[in-house]
Amino acid sequence: MNNKEKRDERNKKNTIFSSTEIPIDKEYTAQIPIDAKERDLWKRVTLFQLVYSICGLIVGFVCIIGGVTLFLHGITGSTSWIAKFVGAESKLSDAAPGAVLFIVGLLIVWITRFNLKTRK
Repeated sequence: MNNKEKRDERNKKNTIFSSTEIPIDKEYTAQIPIDAKERDLWKRVTLFQLVYSICGLIVGFVCIIGGVTLFLHGITGSTSWIAKFVGAESKLSDAAPGAVLFIVGLLIVWITRFNLKTRK
């Protein structure tokens, strides 16, 4: 076994990251180089990304449960919104507050999902 193979084997044992790329959005991604020199920094980046994702998941589920609860209890009202973002358009008119809160919860969960990408 030559020096390069030994080094690669040692790096495989010491690394917590895989060399495969995960197909995800580029906006909310922590990109970690395979040959990261500052391992402690990248471990902290990964940890903070995980904490951010878990907090978003909790807040999103609270919104979803609140929306379902409002909807099932028959809380009435009229809410409308129109959102335009980068060519995408969302229209919601005459919706119950529970439905709006449910949709907001889904968006929060989707935006804050855990994303980690390694690059070569």
